[in-house]
Amino acid sequence: MKARNWMSVLSEKRWFVFLTLTIIILLSTTTVYGGRKNTMEYLYDNFGKTEALKLIPKIYKIDTRSSISLFPVPFDNAVGTNDLRNAITVISFPEGKLDMENYFRSLFGDVRGGGTFLPVIPPDSIGFGQTRRFLMYNFKTGGHKKFRIVPSIDETIFNIAIADAKAKKFIFEIKEFDRSSEDHRDNTYFLYLMDLSGDEVKVLKKVNIGQGSIWAVSESKVFVWYFNKKIMDVYDMNLEQAQHPIGEVIKKHKDKIDFNQLAPHLTLPFAIVAGGEFGSMFINWSDSRSQKACLLLSGATQFSFSPDGKWVTFKQYISLREERTYLMPVSAKYPHYLGSPILLVKKYFDPPRFAWTNNPVSFVGSRLEELYRWELTKEAQKEMMGDDFDKYETFHDWIVAKDLEKLTKEKKQGLK
Repeated sequence: MKARNWMSVLSEKRWFVFLTLTIIILLSTTTVYGGRKNTMEYLYDNFGKTEALKLIPKIYKIDTRSSISLFPVPFDNAVGTNDLRNAITVISFPEGKLDMENYFRSLFGDVRGGGTFLPVIPPDSIGFGQTRRFLMYNFKTGGHKKFRIVPSIDETIFNIAIADAKAKKFIFEIKEFDRSSEDHRDNTYFLYLMDLSGDEVKVLKKVNIGQGSIWAVSESKVFVWYFNKKIMDVYDMNLEQAQHPIGEVIKKHKDKIDFNQLAPHLTLPFAIVAGGEFGSMFINWSDSRSQKACLLLSGATQFSFSPDGKWVTFKQYISLREERTYLMPVSAKYPHYLGSPILLVKKYFDPPRFAWTNNPVSFVGSRLEELYRWELTKEAQKEMMGDDFDKYETFHDWIVAKDLEKLTKEKKQGLK
């Protein structure tokens, strides 16, 4: 009797283990949209199953005990930081070596401590926000300006974009607290169009975007996504209502998407969205391709396109103890514009701890006292290309060609 009971217990345990494993497998291979199961697979989801192609970084030691902020600068093969020497430090990589030069030292008190950074303000300037002020520097003329964007301690700069570089117009997202409320969470967000061409701030337009929203700028449009309402508003760079195909595509598929991060491509008709229930997704508005919302990667966030639009990096969640940085090639030759992920490093760089360089294109990340750099040129990746070095004009061309061969062989993404 005891033996039979013991065997019964073992059978029950085996059955429980079997059910548990089955549930885990099902949960990991299906996605739920609006309460319904969707069997659509992620475009790329092989992390931990197959070994991705890996690029080896060049690592540089710098004189700091913590990670530093990085941002674009109007110099070839360089990035900038404001966290060293109380200056704008240009970090360049001549012939693969590290060089640092300080500009505009100690002009506005202490400029260290990060900030909200912008792309280069063409042709020769940079600008960034810090809490309530905005600093602008011109490397060609040596000119520099400081603007008090918001006068009240109840208001802070949350995000910034360039509206018109030549006219020195910028879009600021300002977080404003309700002074009459005792609830510190009682705040709202506004987009301000501001003219900084003179010595004083001129407010040209103000738009209330409330709470529960994000926004991004691309193709001379401002895309505001209300992720709680699942509504997208589109504006031109003067913050006037406008139209764009992405708005129609998102409206059509709003019940199948969820995101709080938006990364539109610079020129190609697609965007990557992330941070929601379904991981990252791909949305395109090309007239020649299916305008479906496709699952891209689970656990991927912080997508960043290179200045030439040929690459995109992202942070990939692996486990509670590990997050990695990956790179994907971007090309119209892919059915979904995006190629297979390439492992950069089993570490991550949160904004603003990374930036891209121009001429050559490279990705640079800061981690404690080290700078990691990946140059994406033929010359830098000659060993990886091997006998194919003289067969392709660029490293990007080689990566795309080899990746498409692999995907076609595997019959992925409809390739045959």
